[in-house]
Amino acid sequence: MVYTNGKKTLLIVMTVCCILLTAVLAARAIGIYADGAARKAADPLADIYTAEEAARKLTHALPLIANSVIVLVFCLALKVKDPNADRPAKAEGRITPPKEPEHVKIVQAVIVAAAVLLIIAGICNGSALDVLIKGINICTECVGLG
Repeated sequence: MVYTNGKKTLLIVMTVCCILLTAVLAARAIGIYADGAARKAADPLADIYTAEEAARKLTHALPLIANSVIVLVFCLALKVKDPNADRPAKAEGRITPPKEPEHVKIVQAVIVAAAVLLIIAGICNGSALDVLIKGINICTECVGLG
């Protein structure tokens, strides 16, 4: 049997692992982008975002990923969870939002129905294809392909 303090410590360790892993992966992603931008400036036709480059950058994060997986397995094996997770919130001190008047709900429903009908009408008359083509053209021009 694991004591409550041990379970709490394991939850804290898991939280720290997740935060560190997020920070390391974000830093690695920024590094990949920065290196790619520098290479793209030197050679505009270079293929800068490759799987090999991502794998090279992420190999430094593998020990932290392995550590996080090990802590997760321990948490699952010991059935560790936050004791307050399933407990309902206390009503004391909570501010309940005011109820919306009925006419506001009716107006919202009418707006949603009108939006759905206009989307369907746009699809039926071919406007969706025009929007798709314009979106593709804008994206490829922005990236530099068009």
